[in-house]
Amino acid sequence: MIVTRELRDVVKIGLRDIKYDIGPFVTLIDGPSFSFQWEERSKLLLGQVQTADIIAISRTDMIESNQIEQIRNTLTLTDNNLLLLSRETSSAVEELVQQILASNQED
Repeated sequence: MIVTRELRDVVKIGLRDIKYDIGPFVTLIDGPSFSFQWEERSKLLLGQVQTADIIAISRTDMIESNQIEQIRNTLTLTDNNLLLLSRETSSAVEELVQQILASNQED
């Protein structure tokens, strides 16, 4: 891509007028592939979980409850800001949206 002076000037003008809010940081953990991901990328997962405002375990309908507990114990997760997402129910998705909206109203 060729960047001209005119293009840089237009970008600067556009950035000057942009105002945005950053919402909470959400870490999504894939429930069924957690064991593999943990073996391959444990430091990455820990870093993402430690800095997350909200942690969601996805596809919980595809794993056993003891596997959810294993994920919770491995990552030392508490129920505080931990959501269990499932295809069978949308309540956790609604809760996630509510938490995001609530955090934007606090700012």
